[in-house]
Amino acid sequence: MFKSLPTMVWVIGATVAVAALSPAVGNVATTAPAPAAAPPPAQPPPAAAPSKAPPSKAKTSTPAEEPVVIKAGTTKLGQVAVDAEGFTVYMSILDGRDPSKSVCRSEACLAAWKPVYVKKAGIVAGAGVNQAKLGTLVRPDKDIQATLNGWPLYRFAKDRKPGDVLGEGLKGTWHVLSPEGKRLNAPR
Repeated sequence: MFKSLPTMVWVIGATVAVAALSPAVGNVATTAPAPAAAPPPAQPPPAAAPSKAPPSKAKTSTPAEEPVVIKAGTTKLGQVAVDAEGFTVYMSILDGRDPSKSVCRSEACLAAWKPVYVKKAGIVAGAGVNQAKLGTLVRPDKDIQATLNGWPLYRFAKDRKPGDVLGEGLKGTWHVLSPEGKRLNAPR
């Protein structure tokens, strides 16, 4: 018996190892069979998740571009040309009028005197301004600027509310325009 002990230990060890590592052998040797589970009740196929519709080819609801409007407005200087918001528009005697040309190109000039830019919607005359007097010019940076009677139009950065005319006469260069596109206080 002691002679076959090593073989017996080896057989018992191998049997235990196989039983532990094999679920089928382990289940048969150590556990009772599990009762058969009832089949699940028939269920309808899951509803498809709502699909996102492909993006519409219609335009998004961005606001439509508005044309630039130049009209007559009243200030302490009398009737002047203003934009749609009522801010005074100015001209510079250094600019060209025939043909229209803007010399305000430096950062300092553009910071103080904002060109009245025109987009694809164009420029239209409001009350008191003749449409035939309005036009545009292409600036050196390729932006388009509004003109009145050939004069490039600007807004003065220090005008804070509609009707302000704080830029009139600055440096002897900047002047308010009449609704006809003439320098308002031109020397005679």
